[in-house]
Amino acid sequence: MPTAERRHLPRNFVQGEPPRAQLTSNIIGAYREMPGLNLTLEQAARLFGLPSSTCRVVLEDLVRDGRLRRSIEGRYART
Repeated sequence: MPTAERRHLPRNFVQGEPPRAQLTSNIIGAYREMPGLNLTLEQAARLFGLPSSTCRVVLEDLVRDGRLRRSIEGRYART
């Protein structure tokens, strides 16, 4: 399969994102390693090297599963 030139790709396009299970594991692992971690979506996306849209989906799944909580201010923390 030919590789597309970078200038023809949409902005913030990420090729080959890791599978969801790996993203979930990486994010939960970071929260375990750093007690008190309390991040906004933008901070989390930057820390985990993900587009905001991908990070939002994974974080909200973790909130829905009860593994993280989201504050009124929109910050994600471990439950």
